[in-house]
Amino acid sequence: MKILYLSSNLSNESGGYAESSFLLREKLDMLKNTDAYLFGFWKSKEYKLNYVLSDKISIFPAGLINIFPFSFSYLKKIFLIRPNLIDVQGLWSSASIATLIYNKLRQTPYIITPRGMLEDWALKQSYFKKLIFYLLIEKYHFKNATCLRATSNMEMNSFRKLGFKKKIINIPNAIKIPKIKLKTKFKTKKKKILFLSRIHKKKGISELLNAWKYIHHKYLDWELVICGFDENGYKNKMVKLSNDLKLKRVVWKDYTIGKEKDNLFKSSDLFILLSHSENFGLSIAEALSFGLPVITTTNTPWKDLKKYNCGWCIDLKTKKIIKTLENAICLNPKKRMLMGKRGRAWIIRDFSDKSIGIKMRSVYNWILKKGPKPKKIIFN
Repeated sequence: MKILYLSSNLSNESGGYAESSFLLREKLDMLKNTDAYLFGFWKSKEYKLNYVLSDKISIFPAGLINIFPFSFSYLKKIFLIRPNLIDVQGLWSSASIATLIYNKLRQTPYIITPRGMLEDWALKQSYFKKLIFYLLIEKYHFKNATCLRATSNMEMNSFRKLGFKKKIINIPNAIKIPKIKLKTKFKTKKKKILFLSRIHKKKGISELLNAWKYIHHKYLDWELVICGFDENGYKNKMVKLSNDLKLKRVVWKDYTIGKEKDNLFKSSDLFILLSHSENFGLSIAEALSFGLPVITTTNTPWKDLKKYNCGWCIDLKTKKIIKTLENAICLNPKKRMLMGKRGRAWIIRDFSDKSIGIKMRSVYNWILKKGPKPKKIIFN
């Protein structure tokens, strides 16, 4: 079986979207009788890659229009690979066009994994451009797809609200589980609240800084670390906001990968991501896998943080953010560690890369009529 993952952007700025695409391809390719390929464009000026390139990973330059990468080589190579099935990662890109062309000529089935691009907040961004592209391309792209893949119940419900009648599969993104020893000793070192994601307006950084304004002078042994890829110069705006608010102990770090990223998680005590919109939120799952309690919003699909007692899922309101931050900071260190332990156990059980890889292959087998309809995965 040849599976081809098509992405519009595999570079640093795409965050978890690229990370999870690389990981899923890697896990599928490890399974018996499965060859998994990944094609995508590189739009970033920086070149940092957390995966070893192989002949099954093809990264193309963005071309003349960086905001909308296109390459005939990209399309040509699809015909050379001759995949049995295509899994399209994301929307509003030339990957949709390439898939339509290939499907028209070869009748190859394909799945669309929108990656949060059908969420209400995302649809409102560049609305008229997306409307035109939908009428010209995506309308037919959806029509010919075998099914849609959601990565959370929240995203699945979004598909239904938008009226999609295709079969919907609901399988979360995969997480590479780190090997760690959870903290058992509590030193008097400076403690860290970590934000690690793209530096983008939808990630709630301004709300976080405005909440920090009310508490930074009360908890002198805590610091706020903000790390991520700067998208379109948004970081400068947030640094200016931090300075205007005269905030103390706000540490800004550049985008990081590999061991440096792992060490950042390991050295932190809490994780926070106050997103306006997330279809999954890979960095939340990563933080939980490192044993960190998480603070996030009801705009993300992580309401089960309360169920498993490993974090807080709150409304994106300043008073609520302040109250939750203070509760988390004042929590007994041993209780905080136990919260992290419960979160890590949950991630290992439900989101490990091995289990997600097996679920995805069972779906691919079903689509290709090589296996039964997977139980507890398919939603009509």
